[in-house]
Amino acid sequence: MIRHTVSEPKKSFIPTVLIVIGIVLAINFAVHIINMLPGSYGGLGGFVLILALAVYTSRLMNRKLATYTYEWDGKKLTVQKKIGRRDKTMLELPRENIQWIRPMEEIRPQLPNMKRPRKTLALSCRLRGDDVYLLQYLDGKKTYRMIFEPGEKIHKELRKTAKENCKGEA
Repeated sequence: MIRHTVSEPKKSFIPTVLIVIGIVLAINFAVHIINMLPGSYGGLGGFVLILALAVYTSRLMNRKLATYTYEWDGKKLTVQKKIGRRDKTMLELPRENIQWIRPMEEIRPQLPNMKRPRKTLALSCRLRGDDVYLLQYLDGKKTYRMIFEPGEKIHKELRKTAKENCKGEA
């Protein structure tokens, strides 16, 4: 079994505190501006602020705080996400469903011209960089893609599997 774990590098204490203080001040300023809006626009502004904070918090948790573990046992690829103490299996992908795997930076310009998948899963801390790959797989008759950071050994095994499955397409 091959296992690879990725996470964002931890920042030092001072930059983290400065970021938190900046966010608190920005929220306080936004609330101050929203309170100055006339009539029911304040309620709408508050709703937009809450929605923006929910999106930002989700991004923060999934990209900055999560740890992703990729396991390849020769028969399936398992992706687990850990936030804090909670470990959750996000995907179990049988080897025969893998179509291809390519570096994200290489394939990014080609994506608009390719057939769109049903869904693209981002199971990685980063979406750009040399170690980020895009894997396409089938689930039933539907095509899906996954953005992830597999590590060298898992990448070689998945590439070999994709070549076997799709006869040189990978």
